Amino acid sequence: MTRWSTLLLDEASLKEMPDLPFDHVMNHADLVAAERPKPHKLYERWEKQQWSAQAIDLERDRVAFGSELPKGTRDALAESIATFITGEYTGLDLLGPILTGAPEEVDHLYLGTQIADETRHTQLMLRFGEELLGLDRDPRRMLVQAWDMLTPSHRELSIIEAQIVGELQAHPSDYRRWLRAVTHFHLVTEGVLALVGQRAILNALHETTLLPGVKAGFTAMCRDESRHVSYGLHALRQGVQEGYGDEIREIVELTAPIALRIDTDSETVEERADGLTMTDLSVHSLRRQLNLIGIEREFTENVIQRALRPTATADSD
Repeated sequence: MTRWSTLLLDEASLKEMPDLPFDHVMNHADLVAAERPKPHKLYERWEKQQWSAQAIDLERDRVAFGSELPKGTRDALAESIATFITGEYTGLDLLGPILTGAPEEVDHLYLGTQIADETRHTQLMLRFGEELLGLDRDPRRMLVQAWDMLTPSHRELSIIEAQIVGELQAHPSDYRRWLRAVTHFHLVTEGVLALVGQRAILNALHETTLLPGVKAGFTAMCRDESRHVSYGLHALRQGVQEGYGDEIREIVELTAPIALRIDTDSETVEERADGLTMTDLSVHSLRRQLNLIGIEREFTENVIQRALRPTATADSD
């Protein structure tokens, strides 16, 4: 990097990532999405933004995680990493039918890059699981251990995602089912859960030098996520314009309320310096994304209000 830029993260190396301006990393995905890049532009960005999960040095992180982090921070980070162990592997496992069902050649080419990203992310999370959390080094056994650490809402969303993608796999040329899968995969899972979760981890760590490997890894993942989310917004915006808004709304109504409840399920929530909760951040992300694809605000607010309604009130309706 030779100069400061509002898109500084675009050209940063792994070594530079822990020292990037915090606000810039937090806003990067929003800046990329605002450009409304087409799939071929996202492919070009991917070619320029390669990094290695194996190149991240975790020696300092391993020492700090075992003996220097406050217990609350360590527990919250362990729970977050467990969600990403499961989430990244699930992304790798389920993205195939979305690739196969891609409506255009440019979509197919872009989605091939995302499978490569999911593979890299999964490998990094397996390293975090083994080297930091002390989970079993065998991926199958580690995935079972990580699943047991998830909140009920995370598990529920994972099961629904498998069902939605399974329907697409059985009907690979069904554009409506493809849009439903992209809505859950790219908008809810990645645009709300993954992106917000990555930002929350970096927010918790931005004032410490104890975990440079974790910071570099999640910053690199944030950069990748900016492409994934931008692609989903492109595909869904096109779907709305072509008259398939109801398919998108149906999945948002089904899965977004569960995603917005995840923060209340956790027993290891840490208070942010700005006073915002994960729910606040998730609501903001959902509003922004639905607006960018052309979903009316009234629908969005209705989904959010139903999601945040106290359980007792909801049950009495």
